[in-house]
Amino acid sequence: MTDFEGEQLDLEYPCAWEYRVIGADLDALKAAVREVMAGKAYECEPGNTSEGGRWRTLVVSLEVADEAERVGLYRSLQANEAIKMVL
Repeated sequence: MTDFEGEQLDLEYPCAWEYRVIGADLDALKAAVREVMAGKAYECEPGNTSEGGRWRTLVVSLEVADEAERVGLYRSLQANEAIKMVL
């Protein structure tokens, strides 16, 4: 299995996974995460804020069942207008 940069990942599913979502509006970020994670058990904690305060990060933690779920959630988060970047 590979990640998005072509590096080999050695994961055994199900496994714990974290996404870091970055955007300008913390409330909009939280709403976007709730929308994408609907029906899934997850934790969402505030992360870093940029030095100027423009960008905020949320750390989203959950258990993913397989690679398809992991990649699908990544793509869904990435497609949301409130989210500028997903790590």
